[in-house]
Amino acid sequence: MNRRVLVATLAFLLAACGAQATAPRPSAQPSASTTPTPRPTNAASDVIYLRSAGPSGVVSILAIDARTGETMRTMRNGSVSFDRQTLYAPEMINGATQTLIHVIDVSTGHELRSFTVDSPYDLTPSEAGQQGLSRDGRHLALFYAPGKFDDLWVTRMAVIDTTSGTIEAKLELRSQSTFGFAAISPDGRSLYLNQYGEGATKTRIFDVPSSTLLPTTPTAGAGATQNGFRTPAVLSPDGRWMYSFDAGSPTTNCTSTDGPSCVSNATPPSLVAVDMLSRRIATLALPVEQRSSDFEKYLLWSVGVAPSGDSVYAVNPALGVVDEIDARQLTLRRTAGIPQSRTDGGALAAITRFFFPIADAKRYITGGAVLSPDGTRIYAVAYNGVSVVGTESLTSSAVWKADNREFDALALTPDGERLYAVSNASGVISIISTRDGSRLGELKIPAFGQAIVRIDPAR
Repeated sequence: MNRRVLVATLAFLLAACGAQATAPRPSAQPSASTTPTPRPTNAASDVIYLRSAGPSGVVSILAIDARTGETMRTMRNGSVSFDRQTLYAPEMINGATQTLIHVIDVSTGHELRSFTVDSPYDLTPSEAGQQGLSRDGRHLALFYAPGKFDDLWVTRMAVIDTTSGTIEAKLELRSQSTFGFAAISPDGRSLYLNQYGEGATKTRIFDVPSSTLLPTTPTAGAGATQNGFRTPAVLSPDGRWMYSFDAGSPTTNCTSTDGPSCVSNATPPSLVAVDMLSRRIATLALPVEQRSSDFEKYLLWSVGVAPSGDSVYAVNPALGVVDEIDARQLTLRRTAGIPQSRTDGGALAAITRFFFPIADAKRYITGGAVLSPDGTRIYAVAYNGVSVVGTESLTSSAVWKADNREFDALALTPDGERLYAVSNASGVISIISTRDGSRLGELKIPAFGQAIVRIDPAR
């Protein structure tokens, strides 16, 4: 089993365990403080909302005071609306025969309303931590953890009308493969699934109006089948497009005796773009020189989308490259070199990686690149710290070491003034000023931080 599979399996199992566990009830009341008057420690007064998986596998959303690090309240895990205002949090009730959907105001933790679904479901786990609410907020994808019966995996999903509380469509699959949630289209008519098994990972589409898993991907290109390591997907600002980077495959059928006649069957790296309304999957081949068989390097690929939606960036500080893609034409505009970030050296580190390679697989980047609100800067996770790339010149302006942390997810305040960087290896969230890269403080996180789902800036 290669390390890509180990990483993906770890992320999937973590999310699935959280889906099956009973989460604590949401509370609008601040948790008790360990000291009567918490002392300010950080030069930031934002409130961040972190989706976090606890030691028992329970996934919750924590509202954290960035100045003191205090967890102000804990909310049940759920799907957050595109405007980050509303949380749809499922809870199995009545002996796990029904599902109660709590509709919660994220900023206060107050429940706005609730409705009941007459079947047991939970959240749709995915590698990137994305949840199953359509952009219009009217369609919610739910999931029941797969089980194996008679040597077949059984996967169950449903799409719920959040206005009426009725089930729009159900999906039950019995297969040698397992299926994971990838995304839901903005209009809620299509569920995009990852099919794992049969020697490949494939993209499948579930048509909601007809409750049918389509046998083939209509008008799909090569991107329907994964060739190599594929990054977690990111969405365009309008929610229509889903982008990911496929690192390609360095494998070849050549042997040492083939000589000049050898034709490699390796696949180049590519950007995979899915139009979730038209159900079209397209790929854009990127320079073959960017292909790498080095796990430590190809793991550092990240994709970011410009706020305007007209440009997509694939960046890898470990390889020292950045690609700018025209999102409208799906063509490569520019490729540029940036300073390479390198892993910690030394004999001890080399010996550790040689004898304990799986230890490196604990790092799984769920949000590795974000753009500034004006679209002039890309912030991307490096081996250690954050690389800063200007979009006008496509050159690196800085590498912020941030105490040499290994970051897994990045998030910006709405004004772009502060960058929050999650490091699960260190158990902290670093707060960085985007004006000069200076350290504004850090927050201890109680468990695995999957993603920052919202930031309320200081008033």
